[in-house]
Amino acid sequence: MTTEPGTPLGGRIVRPYTMTGGRSGVGLPNIALEALVAVTPAGMRMRGRFRWEAAEIIAQSRKEIAIVELAANLEVPVGVIRVLAADLRDQGAITITEPLTEATVDSGDSEYAELLHQVLDGIRAL
Repeated sequence: MTTEPGTPLGGRIVRPYTMTGGRSGVGLPNIALEALVAVTPAGMRMRGRFRWEAAEIIAQSRKEIAIVELAANLEVPVGVIRVLAADLRDQGAITITEPLTEATVDSGDSEYAELLHQVLDGIRAL
């Protein structure tokens, strides 16, 4: 078996645009690197109808996992994971939980916001 230089023996050589059907994610809402992905019951039922990368996202998201971790585990660019995850979310196969931003926290419960600020201050003190 021959492979290209730098390619692991038996590794797949698939271009990112092939995995996403030529889409780059432009026009899609940006999904944070630390956003958590979790499979839905519907996603478990329909996992057999997806191509390898999407099926792997479903398999690895049985427990919540971050977008960036999926990219590392699947050894594909994070942009590919974002496009595929957005597709899977639109089909009801996964949920994506975005991290809270300071603006989101401040517009909600002020006690919760204060707690988060104290945790952040404690982390910075380390």
